[in-house]
This record gives sequence, structure tokens and C-alpha cells, in this order.
Amino acid sequence: MNPLSPQFVDSCPVERGFRMRGEAMTRIEVFVDAAFAFAVTMLMISFDHIPGNFQEMVEAIKTIPAFILAATQLIWIWYEHSKWSKLYGLEDVPTVVLSAALLIVILVYIYPLRIMLSGMMGWMSNGYFPYAFTMRSYDDMTGMFVFMGIGFTALSLVFYLMYRYARKLASSLLLSNFELHETRTVELIWLGIASTGLLAVVLALILPDGYIQFSGFAFMLIAAWIPWIRVRKGREMERAGIRPHESRS
Repeated sequence: MNPLSPQFVDSCPVERGFRMRGEAMTRIEVFVDAAFAFAVTMLMISFDHIPGNFQEMVEAIKTIPAFILAATQLIWIWYEHSKWSKLYGLEDVPTVVLSAALLIVILVYIYPLRIMLSGMMGWMSNGYFPYAFTMRSYDDMTGMFVFMGIGFTALSLVFYLMYRYARKLASSLLLSNFELHETRTVELIWLGIASTGLLAVVLALILPDGYIQFSGFAFMLIAAWIPWIRVRKGREMERAGIRPHESRS
């Protein structure tokens, strides 16, 4: 890409010490937004038939929590891509490839995501929330958790590669020391998140029958990983005396 001019970078709005180099929406971001809207539409509650009585309507309404959870996941992923686009404003071939990879993963895993979340709601509620997908054996359950773990890992690795690519363009983007450090921090966050997906896959493969569903609890490690890496990298930044808007050395 062509290096950004200092005048352009200085004119960019600042949020939390980071200049928003992509405040104006790119064609890539517009396309990704449309694709995510389509994905949410695919998740929309659908009925095989219009409920014919009150009880059928109640059963249909019970599917709403699983839909909300799945939609929330998609909105989170969309937000993360939107944030990355606004931070760096990239619109080149690698950006197109990475964004396309993200969309492919989303569209492939959208229905399995809904199935897994429906199963989770049914399991946690002891059957109160409906779960129509049938697993005939523990091997089926293992396969589903492995499939979802691989998908989550792939999704996280795409974000890791996006931030890694932006860091490689630090000179062209005129990233300050603070911005470069922040980019590396988020890069490590996504790498750690990807690791939880791999851990879930391993647990699904080694846990005995009857405990396979507990492999999903590996994702709870994310809640500990993010603040830990934030604190660690924050202390490194303090020791280095890095402040927002400081020019790169």
C-alpha cells in the first residue's frame, strides 16, 4: 500500500489514544456489513408452519433465547471487524482475502452455531428450551464439538492475521509506538482466543462419554486471558514510557 501522509494521520479522529485511519467506510466494509446482515437474516426465527394453537406458539417462543445468543455472537464478530477497519482503513488485496475468509467461516458455521446454542439452552434448562437436532451417539456429540471448536479457532486466527498484517504495515500506516503496542496486544489476544478453540477440540476428543459437553467450558478461559494480557502488556508499555500519539522511534 502507499504510505499515509503525516497530514492525513494528524487529521484522523482519535479514540482511546488510537487514530481512526478508516473512519470513512470502505467498499470492503460495506460488503462485509451486507454479508453480516444476510447472516443474521439466516438466523432469524423460522417456523415449519404457523403455530396453530397457543401451545405451539409457546414452543416457538422458547427458541428465541438460542436465536438471541447466536445473533449476539454474530454482532460481536461484525463489531470486531468494523473496529479493525476503522483503526487501520486498509483496502488492499490481503484485506479482501482476510475479510472473505472471515465471511466464509461465518456462513459455514452459522447453522451449527445455532444448533449448538440450542443444545446448550436445552441442556442447561433440563429440556425446558426445545432442541430439535438429534444426536444418535456420543460420537455425534464429539464431532459437533470438534467441528465448532475448529470453526471458532479459524475465526479467531483470521482476526489474529488481520492485526498481524496491520502491524507489518506500521511504517506505511505511520503507527505511533502506542498504536503499534496496542496492535500487538490485540494480536496476542486473538491468538489466545484461538487457543481456547483448540483446547475445546482436544477436550472433546479425550473426555469420556457423558462429559463431552464440558469441553465447551474451555471458552470460559477467554474471560481470564483478555484482562491478563491487557495488564501484562500495559505494564510493559509503562516501563517503556510509551504514551498515546508518541512518534515511532
